[in-house]
Amino acid sequence: MRNIFILALVSCTILIGGCGSKERMDFYEETKSTDLSEVTINTLTLNAKDTQVKEALGELDFTETVEEPPSTYYIYGEDEKFYDLDIRLVDGKAKRYFLAKNIDSDLGDLIGRSEQAVLQAFGDDYYERVDTGTDVIGYFDKPNQINIEFIVNETVTGIILSEIE
Repeated sequence: MRNIFILALVSCTILIGGCGSKERMDFYEETKSTDLSEVTINTLTLNAKDTQVKEALGELDFTETVEEPPSTYYIYGEDEKFYDLDIRLVDGKAKRYFLAKNIDSDLGDLIGRSEQAVLQAFGDDYYERVDTGTDVIGYFDKPNQINIEFIVNETVTGIILSEIE
């Protein structure tokens, strides 16, 4: 009976340990910095004010408010669930952009392109991780506290530009 219990405990430990996906900050120390200070989304940078966002992108299509952590999401696109762009605002400032479709940005037309196109655009100082079964390529700009991640499913399907918190 004791051997079965120990075997079950070891099996559960291995199973639980193997299921966890690493967070982006798990790669922070080992990943060299890449300058991301010039990356913009339709002239907008991180920390753009909500009024600047509306001025640059026009009236938003949907809004979502979250209590924890306190944030507001501006959503652009025809569908609230399958949108073109969502912007996370905290205290009226943009802290994260999530692009699901190509829009006017310094990121060019990377959505729909290969992983190789990302590496050509941003260089070799990146990390790779898996998040909920999806491959992610990311870069850190340590001096400017910026992170960019490319969601890759054969081609780039999304881009997240965010402040490192």
